[in-house]
Amino acid sequence: MASYTIAKLIKQRNYFTCQMCGKHKLAKMYEYKSISIVKGYIPHHYKEICGDCIYKEVYGSKTSRIMKKEKTLDDM
Repeated sequence: MASYTIAKLIKQRNYFTCQMCGKHKLAKMYEYKSISIVKGYIPHHYKEICGDCIYKEVYGSKTSRIMKKEKTLDDM
């Protein structure tokens, strides 16, 4: 990832409802705000996202499992 932060680990273990998939999870909770490429458009700021959804959003479907095993977003 670049120097800007689009994903951030909020809590290690928490019970919450994921805002992307809508499932109830007991897992790590992340915060996500995507980058705006279009001038004047403010993207939605997600505050409660599960690990499965955040890795799919940041890395895509091909490399999300590999990056999740390496726990790359947990260091940020």
